[in-house]
Amino acid sequence: MLGPIFVNLLSNRRKPPLAKLSAINDPEQFLWQILPHAARTFSFVIVFLPPRLRRALAVAYLYCRMLDTYEDLLPTLQEKESALKRFIERFDDPDDLKPAPALDPALTDDPQESTHVLLVNRAVLIDDNFDRLKGSQQAAIRRLVRRMGAGMIWASRVLTEQGGVLQTPGQLSCYCWHVLGTSILFADEMQRLDQGLSPQIGDARLRLCAVVGEVIQLANVTRDLEKDYVRGVFYHPQLPGLEGARREQCIREVRGQLILRAIRRFREFPQFFNTLPAGQISRARGAAMLLIITTYVYYWRATQKAGLPAFDKQQRITRLGGAFTWLKCVLSRRATARFLSWLEKTVIIAFDRCQPDRSKRFIYEDGEFDVVQLLKEG
Repeated sequence: MLGPIFVNLLSNRRKPPLAKLSAINDPEQFLWQILPHAARTFSFVIVFLPPRLRRALAVAYLYCRMLDTYEDLLPTLQEKESALKRFIERFDDPDDLKPAPALDPALTDDPQESTHVLLVNRAVLIDDNFDRLKGSQQAAIRRLVRRMGAGMIWASRVLTEQGGVLQTPGQLSCYCWHVLGTSILFADEMQRLDQGLSPQIGDARLRLCAVVGEVIQLANVTRDLEKDYVRGVFYHPQLPGLEGARREQCIREVRGQLILRAIRRFREFPQFFNTLPAGQISRARGAAMLLIITTYVYYWRATQKAGLPAFDKQQRITRLGGAFTWLKCVLSRRATARFLSWLEKTVIIAFDRCQPDRSKRFIYEDGEFDVVQLLKEG
């Protein structure tokens, strides 16, 4: 039971062991050994789930990483679309999972990205784990792959047509939905199935899935602004075409805007997670709280680096404090509700302290993108 947890705790994410991973032929071992190097926050969240959910979430995440790798590393729109469509179509026949499109390792010399290429090229080992899942879990993963894959195709087209730039807050929200909101919806479906409920949810909860996904994805976006700038991907129309000190200043300003957007939307987390279907004692609820805690910790630190007066030292969550909060939330719904109430008040105060400029669209505007309408049209 503790094996995947220890693997995560002992993994050196800065130096992925490519030779070791390449030599593993056991599907179970490969799944848990590569997960910490293919995931960031989600790796810890997944391994703390109960075993009946853990494998399904790990397999789903690694398939999402494969989709993301095609979108990130293939150089042309035609190549991206072709690979993404083939990956989606490989799930069309439930009884015959076709091979995943292979990638040339020469596409990157970055160690982390090389791990992602290795994952794609050894997808057959992940497929073996997929074959061990329940039929309802496999169906949920197929829905996730189709949603995310279609979203990656949309993102590739938009970024190509617009010179690598997301022009509006609505496009940013749509991008975050495709990249991570779909995963939050999948996790919600899996938890509902585990509790004997229908995976179908109402429009209000679907919109909350989109908000939660956006806040978490904005952590990835704000962390990687410089790296994505080099790749020619810009999450704000002010970013392209700058050099030197002007470029650094603009990235700093955009990072501040996107952090504030995330903090403003963070207040909707309690509404989503308070209604997560779970028993009185629940490791799944604990995993959800771990996701919230790690996301909050990221934004606490990010505001400090960005010079935003959002949080004070008393609002910091330490590793020990986070572990204690996680344990209480596993054991008690009431403790979870208290923590979420504290979180809601804290992020509201943090946002107001920064006194954001109301004219900054990327902080405030939310109305252009509606996930419910998107899924109806799809």
